[in-house]
Formats: sequence, structure tokens, C-alpha cells
Amino acid sequence: MTAENFFIKPGYQARTQPEYHTDVHDDGVIWQPEVHSLAAILAHQYECRYIIDIGCGRARKLAALHPEFEIIGLDFGSNLEYCRAQYPFGKWIDVDPEQDMGVEIPPEILRNAVIISSGMIERLVDPTKLMQTIHSYLVHAKVALVATPERDLERGPHDMGPPANTAHVREWNLAELETLLSSEGLRPAYCGLTQSNDEDKLHFTSLAIVPGVALDASGVRDLGAFCEKWLAASPEQRGAAKYLHELAQLETEAAQAKATAQKILITPSPLEIGTRHIDNGRYDEAFQVLTDVLRAKPENAAIPPVLFQLGRLADARKLNDDAKELFYQAAARDVEVVKNVIDFYIDQVARARSGQR
Repeated sequence: MTAENFFIKPGYQARTQPEYHTDVHDDGVIWQPEVHSLAAILAHQYECRYIIDIGCGRARKLAALHPEFEIIGLDFGSNLEYCRAQYPFGKWIDVDPEQDMGVEIPPEILRNAVIISSGMIERLVDPTKLMQTIHSYLVHAKVALVATPERDLERGPHDMGPPANTAHVREWNLAELETLLSSEGLRPAYCGLTQSNDEDKLHFTSLAIVPGVALDASGVRDLGAFCEKWLAASPEQRGAAKYLHELAQLETEAAQAKATAQKILITPSPLEIGTRHIDNGRYDEAFQVLTDVLRAKPENAAIPPVLFQLGRLADARKLNDDAKELFYQAAARDVEVVKNVIDFYIDQVARARSGQR
């Protein structure tokens, strides 16, 4: 695979003279149905007002996003004539991506836009201009979605072209597409499969989600994870939570609230209370709590840590002999306490050397 053959496997034969793509589907089948739906979800997530579709065809899916979004379609010929006649509410820009993609869209629009190029790149003899245009738009735009048939799944891994669709010049498998896009600086946050149409629901279409340059590394990871989660969700799951990022936020907030509630509900033990009193210099309170524990005749396993804390209290009161005896009694009952005693004296020596004692 090289840049000269647009990173398609060696020996593949591209079509040199594709037919004009007349985007007419009288059978009611919707092709690549998830692309525009996901674009709308991402537009909500990034608070965008515009959806820009490069190679919009007759724009049935794009037009369905109005009036929720302002829509802009780029195409030429009879497809664009149809759009202007049927959807006067949209903005339709006449451009032949094979000849010239120098369409300037104001930065203030791009900053509030999600870009789509679905079923377009495979129709171009030279897709470089399309990729360069997407790259220039992503200087300002939040994200771009690029979709094209996955050759190995649609045609089989041994297909050497030209494509069966006479409007297609060449077709890529998923890995080749990712390499192609990355070669032009369009490194996808997510590159996977999506439904080819809403009838058989086979995932034979490649979908690359390319982040805008404004997204930092964390934002790119979040974008990729979100798209993967959305594409894997069932229609029921998507319907139950129209915007999965909001659901994820709610789940996070709920988990945090639950953790906070658990902390509030957990009552500290008398040993913990006594230890905190010592740490905070409330020695009389500490003595009262810890001796009350011993008077309550706790289980044998609970006595050593109480004696250890009483030893700490005695040391804080400068009762060195009492501290040593209490430490001895604690260690004699539980050998694990020996380590605590050693750590205590190591800390005391360190404090003395630093003048804190």
C-alpha cells in the first residue's frame, strides 16, 4: 500500500471514469442510516447549530435534521438542483469535488458545525482535495464523520476492483481507510463499522470519526469512547437515553452521591474516634473514649490496637514508662502490632532530629 494508490492493496484496479451518482432511492431503503443520526447526537454534545454534508446527494437524511439544525449541503448537478427545489430551507453550495473543493465557509459557522462526508470519498478519482477540505474545516469545526463501503465485507477479501457500483472509483477496507485519512492529517478518534442500510442492518460500512484540532488528547479519547458506545447501543438503549453523554454524566453523579452517602452513614468506631482525638491533641477526650472501650470488655482481638493507641497517648503526655509498658502489652497480645510500635519510634526519632518533637 502506498500513497500513489491511496493505500489500497497492490494490484487493485480502480475505475478511471465513474458515472455520475444520481442519489435516487425509490425503494425506501435508507443507506448508512446511523451516520446522520450520530452526527446529530455529536452536534448536541458539542452544542453545534449546523450540519454540513459534503457530497450530500439528494439530502433526504440531511433535510430530516432541519429545523433542529441549520443544514448546508455541498454537491453538484441534478442532485443539487433537486435539493434546492425540495428543501428551500437549506443552504446548497454547488461544488464538484473532483474539480475544485475550495469552498470557504465562515469560521463562525464552522465553529458551530459537525461535518459529514458519507458515501463520497469512493466516488472520486483523486480524493485528496476532499480530505484537504475536511482538514481545513476541522481547524474550526468540532468533528467530522467519514463513511464509505468496507470493501472486504461488501465484495469479499479477494476483490481486486473495479467496484461493482459504476459510480465508485475505488473502495477501501477499514484498515486502508484509516491509513489514508491519517496520511492527510485526519487521524480518527474512532474507526469502525456501521450499518450499510436500515433493511438488512449489516455492518458493512466503514465509519471514521475525526476530531477537530481544538480537541485535546483527553477530548479525543472521550469522543472515540462515546462513539463506540453509541454505535454498540441497541435502538432501545438509544431511545431510552437520546444523548448517552448525559446518561453517562448522570451515572457518574449518582455514583458520587452514593459514595458520599455511604461515607456519611458509616459511623466511626470508638477506636477511630480515640485515634482522631490523639491526632488532634484532644488527649482527655482520647483517654475517656479508649478506656471506655477497655471497660466494655471487648473481644481479645480488639484489645491490642486500643493498647497501642493508649501508648501513643501516654507518649504524648510524656509518660514514657507508661508508653513503653502499653506498647509491650499490645505487642505481647498481637505480634502484628510490633510493626506499628517500630514505625512509631522511627517517626519519633525522625521528628526529634528535625526539631519537631
